[in-house]
Formats: sequence, structure tokens, C-alpha cells
Amino acid sequence: MTESTNRKRNKEPTGEVADPVHVIREGAIAASLWKRQSPSGFAYYDFTLSRSWKSMGTGKSGYSRSFFASNQSELIAVIQQTAAWLEAQSADSSRVPDQPDLASVPGEAAALDSFVN
Repeated sequence: MTESTNRKRNKEPTGEVADPVHVIREGAIAASLWKRQSPSGFAYYDFTLSRSWKSMGTGKSGYSRSFFASNQSELIAVIQQTAAWLEAQSADSSRVPDQPDLASVPGEAAALDSFVN
């Protein structure tokens, strides 16, 4: 298994390995977004940040959870994009499904008129 595969996977309580539901990348900085579930059954999203690196001497590459001051602009961009993605997921999950137009359902138009008038 490559280091890339190891970094981008989480072990589920069932023992299975899960991939992030979404990844946002800016340069060497990445946010991996995960869908989790609390013991009480509440589903939620969270994210982890990482920085990719490559050794000039050995050519070895990997990922780190440590950052440098020079990563500031990439970190800010990734966190802003991640927040926007998380807000969009929250908005999608809180939407009420479209209600049927009762005026177009036979027999319901009269009931709707009597309720409104």
C-alpha cells in the first residue's frame, strides 16, 4: 500500500477502511473531509489537514500534519473552501423536500379553496 493510500483513508469502527467523501487541495495543502456518525447516530462532517512533501535527496514523498509559515495562504484558501463545502452540505441536508402542488391533485383543489376562503 502506498503512502498516498495510507494518508487518505480512515479505519471505520467496523474495521473497514473508508475514503474521505471529498478532498480540497491548494498547492501542497489538502483538506480531507470525512462523514462520521456519533454513537447516538447523529451524522456529521469533519476534516483533517495535511501537507505533502518530497525529499530532494532521496525522492521519498509523504504527508505531514505540520505546517510552515509559508503555507499560510494555502491553508487559508483550503479552510475557506472547506467551510463553504461543509455549509453547502448542511444546507442540502436541512432542505425540506418539495411539497406537492395540491391545486394540481384531483379533488384537492376544492379542499384547498375551502381552506383558503
